[in-house]
Amino acid sequence: MQYIIKMETPNNLKFKAIVKGILYRKYNLPNSLLSIKCILKKETFNICKENEDGRINSCTDEIEIIKILEDKMPGRIIRPGKRMWYDILVYDYQYDWLPVNIKSTRTSTSDNTGNLAMCVWAYTDEKLDLRKKNTYKNGDMSKILIDKLKKKKYNYNNTKDYYFVVVNKVNPNDIIVNSIKGLTILSSNNNNLPFQVCWNKNRKFTYKNIIKNIEMLLNALQKPKPSWKESFLNDVRKITL
Repeated sequence: MQYIIKMETPNNLKFKAIVKGILYRKYNLPNSLLSIKCILKKETFNICKENEDGRINSCTDEIEIIKILEDKMPGRIIRPGKRMWYDILVYDYQYDWLPVNIKSTRTSTSDNTGNLAMCVWAYTDEKLDLRKKNTYKNGDMSKILIDKLKKKKYNYNNTKDYYFVVVNKVNPNDIIVNSIKGLTILSSNNNNLPFQVCWNKNRKFTYKNIIKNIEMLLNALQKPKPSWKESFLNDVRKITL
């Protein structure tokens, strides 16, 4: 009995490699974020405890984290101007520049995530200028976000996402990396839009299609009852003399 062995052609091998690469990037975070996680896990740095206000301590921690990344990844970290909608840009060899939010937190409670620009970037097909000197304002972004969601102009580009690097204050070697599209549970909070995140519940990047991500966003925004401020303003607007 003769056996015929079929050899893979170069074109077939190339096609399989391309498909494999696409699937890997679809279900995994960019390599630059995974590298950051490895870098920070190996670093020894002291969590700031100098101030009674934990938010000030967190800001100090975040500055120290950025300095470490600038040292370990020369030429691949850009600090933006003040009050930008991301903390740093990280250069990824496959994805280009990525907007990244640095956080120092206990991971057990829900933390603020950012502003509406990150939602416009991650959830919709709107193109934002990552190098823009002045940050995008929430008022402008809210109009764009609503318009895009109503028209179902979603972000189907798997490489366009907003990323988080989270350092656990209790255990600084506990590093969490994730992205908007990789989150599992969003915590609603009318006073801290668009939503908050408990990082202990969002430790792993979980791929979902964009429709599922939009569904999670809308649920987080629509679920809470109107705050007293919303109700107050709505009632005041109805008063006439």
